[in-house]
Amino acid sequence: MKDSDRLLKYFLYISLIIIGAIIGIAFHHYYNIPLAETINLVDVGALVVTVFLAVYIPEVLDRKLQIKRDKKDLVEKRIEELQALYRRINLIVQSEQVLRPKDFLIVKNVSDICLHKLETIITLLTYSNMNVSFTKDITKIKKLCKEHESLLLSDNMEDEGFVYSKEVSAKEELLYNEIDKMTCLLIFKISEA
Repeated sequence: MKDSDRLLKYFLYISLIIIGAIIGIAFHHYYNIPLAETINLVDVGALVVTVFLAVYIPEVLDRKLQIKRDKKDLVEKRIEELQALYRRINLIVQSEQVLRPKDFLIVKNVSDICLHKLETIITLLTYSNMNVSFTKDITKIKKLCKEHESLLLSDNMEDEGFVYSKEVSAKEELLYNEIDKMTCLLIFKISEA
């Protein structure tokens, strides 16, 4: 939180207390309400604790909830980036055109990047302290990613006129859809955690 925001917040709290005191004094001045001559310390203590709880607890809870939301948003953003990379590979494979050397590099590099992104997501989930285990989901996604990589990478990729066969394209489409489904489910589970 910025210092200016914090200063504004304290200014508002103090202003509310001063406005309340002015209203109380004005109310007492125009309407003659009898006041007790003694102060009950238990009531004053209860009032102070109530005001403290009314101000402090929402601040602390809101800060903790914001931190948790930020962690979830970061993990979800990384998963969406992973999905976008796999979508890019899917579009290249499904184009049914002769692949250019640039396409080979994209497929090879993006496959490596996807696995590294997945490792980053695993690390983020480990340190996010969500108190929920995503091990099964991550294991399944990791297995699908390895299958996807082994399906697409072959030794004869760089041969001139290389085109993925219809069988490879069909398998890749199924794997892509399964990866997309599992990552979407992971985002849902993270949102609910």
